[in-house]
Amino acid sequence: MKKILLFVGMIPALCAGLLCACATTKTDIKQLEGKWTITAVNGEKIQTEEPPFLEFNLKEMRVHGNTGCNIFNATFKQEDEKDASSLVFNPGMSTMMACPDMATEQAVLKAIGAVKAVKAGQTEQEMQLVDAAGEAVLTLSKQ
Repeated sequence: MKKILLFVGMIPALCAGLLCACATTKTDIKQLEGKWTITAVNGEKIQTEEPPFLEFNLKEMRVHGNTGCNIFNATFKQEDEKDASSLVFNPGMSTMMACPDMATEQAVLKAIGAVKAVKAGQTEQEMQLVDAAGEAVLTLSKQ
């Protein structure tokens, strides 16, 4: 009987722990307001002198940035209005300059197309844009 009472007594603590763990992963897209440096694409650190960035304007639901070489502008939306972390980029516009490092540019653009949500990063100054499987495709650091 004591074992059953001990187990039943642990249930609220376990549930609270699970809720706290979940709270640190998903976040509201409103946390993206402002300018963010892209520090990694698909887990690979960006190694360029001038790192790409994204600047979010939540009031207008627009994003502006540099994808490693070219300027990028698009709109975004919440695909699932019930999920505050849901994020999808609409097709955007980009300048079309040829640059020495087009690999970073292409990786960033491909990752932007795969984004489905935003999650909190390792610190308060970091966010992760994730794909449908919850895998980080872009890691952002607040400027």
